[in-house]
Amino acid sequence: MKKFLIFVSSGFESLELSPFIDTFGWNNVINKEKIFPVLCSIKEHIKSSWVLEIKTNVNLKSCQIDINEYEALVIPGGFGMNGYFEDIQTPEFKNLVQQFLDKQKIVIGICTGSLALAINGFLKDIPATTYLLDNKRYFNQLKKYSAIPVEKDIVYSKNIVTSSGPSTAIPLSFYLLEQLSSREKMEKVMFNMGF
Repeated sequence: MKKFLIFVSSGFESLELSPFIDTFGWNNVINKEKIFPVLCSIKEHIKSSWVLEIKTNVNLKSCQIDINEYEALVIPGGFGMNGYFEDIQTPEFKNLVQQFLDKQKIVIGICTGSLALAINGFLKDIPATTYLLDNKRYFNQLKKYSAIPVEKDIVYSKNIVTSSGPSTAIPLSFYLLEQLSSREKMEKVMFNMGF
């Protein structure tokens, strides 16, 4: 059995979380392969930017995580007006990301999840992208944090992957499945999900 971690912050975008849940759920049924997402957060209950509220599996304030149990870390983005940037600036979050990077495991930042990496100094001198719309106000912040801004939807920089918005979550969920399984199994899940 394999596991990967999804860090869920207050104000998260549900569309940036759900593809990973669904894709790996389908994989577990279609390919009979056990790869499970585990949700973690700073708080016990997390509200999305819209109407979804979830309880995560692991609270970083009260639990220690053994990084060796996880293959990757996914960081969905979210809205600052709903508290997103508070959770991603905690020592617990920074320590979590650092441990994944130290072990050279896959780290995926989706939309403002890329800024979560940049704000904490993890994108210094690394090609990256983030939300490209709204006058590029988020994208332009990448330079402030010494990242190398790349105006693309998805940027792959070794084990760090950054993306520009909710629409990228689905292809990134398939990318992660391919990395943790195989291209053949990923294509089988895509076909059965209607892609």
